[in-house]
Amino acid sequence: MTKKVPTVRAAGAVLWRATEPEKVEVALVHRPRYDDWTLPKGKIEPYEHDLAAAYREVLEETGVKAIFGPELGEIEYDAEGVDKRVRFWSARAHEYTQRVDDGEVDEVRWLAPAEARALLTYELDQRVLNSFLTIGTGTNAFILLRHCKAIKRSAWDGDDDDDRPLDAKGARQAARLVDIYRAYADVELHSSDATRSQQSLQPLVRERQSALITEPSVSEYAFKRDKVPARTKVLDLITLDHTVLLCSHRPVLPALLEYALEDSRFKTPAENLEPGAAWIVHSRSGVVTQVDYLEAPPTPPSVETD
Repeated sequence: MTKKVPTVRAAGAVLWRATEPEKVEVALVHRPRYDDWTLPKGKIEPYEHDLAAAYREVLEETGVKAIFGPELGEIEYDAEGVDKRVRFWSARAHEYTQRVDDGEVDEVRWLAPAEARALLTYELDQRVLNSFLTIGTGTNAFILLRHCKAIKRSAWDGDDDDDRPLDAKGARQAARLVDIYRAYADVELHSSDATRSQQSLQPLVRERQSALITEPSVSEYAFKRDKVPARTKVLDLITLDHTVLLCSHRPVLPALLEYALEDSRFKTPAENLEPGAAWIVHSRSGVVTQVDYLEAPPTPPSVETD
């Protein structure tokens, strides 16, 4: 019996920069091993999150730290007899660093989209570029994150459920959020006042040396008492001109997403978020353009004992 070869998973981005109002350039990379021109991308390491891998690969292949935007979808193809699946995002150039020459990429070229499409070696990459051009640029992200895995209510003997902390797995998930949300360099961090919610963001706060803004209105008990302040807060945050992350709770998050999608063509997904997962609402000039789902941080099975 022939053993099936596992699919190789990879991640990358259409990396772009503005050259003048309404005009952009995108980055292509040349790989000497294949003598081809492609979008920056690479294999996902074991237990690495797809978005973290995309950020890392873009940085390694181009030397650019990028701010990621809407997801562009996946492509799948045969690579030397192995099935390969690549997930792409839009990514705006934010900071330029010295690229380390590892022999995989020998040139990075910035081109107008039409020139890039003509130079790309593979039709599937051209389709990803077309998706980027259809979605467009200039969007802001509003991230609704479910706090990481907490101690079960039945195992908590404290007096106030708001004080219930993360369990060991949740603490590991929180630490892994740092690599994922490095893709959002300018993110402003907000959290419910519950301990488990704030603990989920503490590694990000420490890594960024930034403030954590407490939002009591999106805690479970405050939301049960009065939903109006939570709606007001969401409608305020989603209009800001930078990335905002709001960490809250499973019973509250579907309503928060519903508020964010008011007057848009998008519907609230039926599925609840798992601990550490997020919905990302992309908007342009106050109009919602896309809603993405971002999986929770992977946890190695060797420590999946709690």
